[in-house]
Amino acid sequence: MNPRSALLALIATLVLAPAAFAALPDSLSYALNTPPSELESGCQGPCECAVISEPTYGSFDLIRTGASGSTTNYEIHRYIASFNNGPGAVSLVGAGTYQIDTAASSQRMTLDLDVWGKPEHFDSGVVPLTAPFPQIHAACAVHGFACTDSVIVVDAVPLQQVGAPPAPPHVGLLAAWPDPFLQSTSVWLDLGRTGTADLRIVDAAGRAVRVLAQGTSFGPGPRSLTWDGLNDRGQEVAPGVYWAVLRWAGGMDRRRLVKLD
Repeated sequence: MNPRSALLALIATLVLAPAAFAALPDSLSYALNTPPSELESGCQGPCECAVISEPTYGSFDLIRTGASGSTTNYEIHRYIASFNNGPGAVSLVGAGTYQIDTAASSQRMTLDLDVWGKPEHFDSGVVPLTAPFPQIHAACAVHGFACTDSVIVVDAVPLQQVGAPPAPPHVGLLAAWPDPFLQSTSVWLDLGRTGTADLRIVDAAGRAVRVLAQGTSFGPGPRSLTWDGLNDRGQEVAPGVYWAVLRWAGGMDRRRLVKLD
């Protein structure tokens, strides 16, 4: 058997055998294949208008967070990409989630990215697997692949597989629960060490809504702060998309929140 055939056989085994699938490391570092990884802007589906495609070069980390039956859940950390393959401004930054169901042969990817500084939420929906895991191929849209939409195509292969060391613990914003929420949500954070931080809620346009922490001291380990859906004047904010923005000595992180009516 030639090396290529052996590699394909190994990947097929990982996809079809739950035990082998579980033997994958808890963290994998990925590189985007370019092409086909790209950002598309324009008409999707049957609509007729121009689509602007810009290739994306970059990387991300995939970290296993749990499994239930045939479904395995991952978090996507440090998604960093640009529109050129050399020195230049990083244009896409963020994080997300990835879920794979080996029994149903399906997947779902979400990405919360700053696209040229503007926050966008991309979602593939539950779709069939189109590449043998641990390879990943998914297309994620902002508006569900509407007539006019923005779509991120992610085609990636792991740089590290069996025997890869675990990724360092994630610091910054860990989660928000519940999300979406009706009245209140708890925002979880971890600075990784003792330090001070600011945590603010901003609206989709980046306007300040509520200060949850300002120069507040936090110890190491996860901590949570509750947002009751009110602004700094004690008024209930309108339903919609908001962002929790954390700033501390180690950097900046943000997480998308959705307030329901």
